[in-house]
Amino acid sequence: MLEKISDVPDSVLGFRASGELTGDDYQAVLVPAVEAALRSRDRLRLLYLLGDDVTGFSAGAAWQDAKVGMEHVTRWERSRW
Repeated sequence: MLEKISDVPDSVLGFRASGELTGDDYQAVLVPAVEAALRSRDRLRLLYLLGDDVTGFSAGAAWQDAKVGMEHVTRWERSRW
């Protein structure tokens, strides 16, 4: 399951993962939020917290993760730490 984290800075889009992650989780939560955020800004930071209870990623989740990452590869703002 993916849930959007609301208490992050405006320049950050945050998600908390728990349980088994599926492609449907990405399609319902992450993809629409990323698309909406990128309509209003050029670059975006993504915070992805994996809970202690994450049991795995389905093949669909892995595909959606790679797909959204590569579709917007030039628009991710990277930390410099």
